[in-house]
Amino acid sequence: MVTNKLNNEYSLYLQEHKNNPVAWQPYSKEISEIAQKENKPVLISIGYSSCHWCHVMAKESFQDEATAEYINEHFIPVKVDREEFPDIDKKYQMFLQITRQMGGWPLTVFTDPDLTPFYGGTYFPKQEIQGIPAFTNVLKTVSQLYHSKDEKLDQIRNSYIKFMNRFEQVDSDFTQFQKTIENKETITNFAEKFDMENGGLEGKSKFPNVPVLDYLLFYEEDDNVINFLKKTADQLCLSSIFDHINGGFFRYCVDEKWNIPHFEKMLYDNALNANFLIDMYERTGDKLYYHISRKAIDFVLENFSTEFGLSASMNADTPDENNNFTEGHYYKITYNDFPADITDAEKELITGYFILNNDILKLRPVDYDNYIKLEKVFEKLKVNNKKEKPSTDTKVILSWNMLFIKTLLDFAEITNEEYYMNMALNIFNKVKNFLTEENGAVYRIKYTQELVFNHRTLEDYAYSIETTLKIFEMTKDKHTLSLAMNQCNTMIDLFFANNIFYFDTSHSVTDTFDEAIPSALGKIYKSILYLSKITEIDEKIITSLKNFAADRVMKFPLGHPTLIKNMLTDE
Repeated sequence: MVTNKLNNEYSLYLQEHKNNPVAWQPYSKEISEIAQKENKPVLISIGYSSCHWCHVMAKESFQDEATAEYINEHFIPVKVDREEFPDIDKKYQMFLQITRQMGGWPLTVFTDPDLTPFYGGTYFPKQEIQGIPAFTNVLKTVSQLYHSKDEKLDQIRNSYIKFMNRFEQVDSDFTQFQKTIENKETITNFAEKFDMENGGLEGKSKFPNVPVLDYLLFYEEDDNVINFLKKTADQLCLSSIFDHINGGFFRYCVDEKWNIPHFEKMLYDNALNANFLIDMYERTGDKLYYHISRKAIDFVLENFSTEFGLSASMNADTPDENNNFTEGHYYKITYNDFPADITDAEKELITGYFILNNDILKLRPVDYDNYIKLEKVFEKLKVNNKKEKPSTDTKVILSWNMLFIKTLLDFAEITNEEYYMNMALNIFNKVKNFLTEENGAVYRIKYTQELVFNHRTLEDYAYSIETTLKIFEMTKDKHTLSLAMNQCNTMIDLFFANNIFYFDTSHSVTDTFDEAIPSALGKIYKSILYLSKITEIDEKIITSLKNFAADRVMKFPLGHPTLIKNMLTDE
């Protein structure tokens, strides 16, 4: 029987599970051989260290001896850090979508020994809750179903394989896209999804959806669009998704009123939200957008900086008074937490602008000048907070770092503040030194002085090339242009096959959608066409890229705002 082998892994998420009684295996090509040898299905559990519900499921199920015993006897359990293997995560998130289930983390998927999925979900509770089955019941049902050789399993497998093969086919071409634009036909209509009352897109949860917001900036002369963007920008500045006291953006809000955040802080969210706000400042002149953008940037620079680049995330959970890890405990305040030295003027500001919902702070509409006055109160509350601070996952992810560097560059360009330009170049030189090579190779993660996690994805190349080209445009440094060219050539060699761009080097994952971060395909579309005007790129690749992009946006318009915007800008 296999044993837990996470002890030597560098991922913080995997280290958090090294003492589980579950016999976790790190993801590798050998998993299939082990599963085939033992004639067991594979249980793949995917998450990340800052994920609250990942911690909940670990405590309820993976630390439970009885549950672990059943898993070890009937499955080959595999633990995956989705930040190490975004391609593996995307592959199985797609399976959930195909089977009409909600995606997210922790991702729980069951596969054949060849890693073909046949059942999955996200968080499964210890006991059945609101129709979500208990995890132990899921395990027993799946094991019995797998060994029964039920025809339903073959149907699920075959449907999945057929769907993925069909998904890769390119049926539309760039000419059709051009005709649609020339006829002034609407490619996609996000206006139908505007929540004009609350800001953001309609839904019970409020994600910023910055790729959509960035696309909508293309239509800034439309009054309806700009009013929606202002409403959403106001919520980013004033609601509970922003940590007014400590700085930085939380992941998202779980309610449509933006009252209750999901408390992890991700590098990429802070990069994207800050970039959107500085873009809005450029268009509207609202100094509050500028200030919150800078505040988020400064938070990251102060709290995420390492000798190798910027850390990935900050945990949602911290120990409470009973030393139990609780989501958001560090950030919650009551009026009893206000220090004694609050002045009468500050009390008046608190009365006028503070809203506490479930001990979480949000603000009533406030202008820039009064927000600046409120910051004295924020600082006093920060100093007065004696709780243990959230931990940070210090892995340095190339793509996320390049995304934040791009935000610094845009901020510096719009504000003419040289400090942020210098910080951008400083971080860029760090990650370039540790995670790229002059020949165009890039690597995903830096862990220690000695260790680079050299898994490669299209995402890392796409973001690196975009940011490197931005630095070239701003500095005219020919070395950065040469680096971008080399990275582009390497990217094409690694990911271009069958006339499309794959997300992984094995050419098994075709992910083109915008998610929390912009799609890699959307980014490389603009970069490759830009570079094709400077250096020689095979015309067949350009044609294939345009046809593939056109096919994606014609079939799935709502899923590709970044790609559509770059195609419209190019034309």
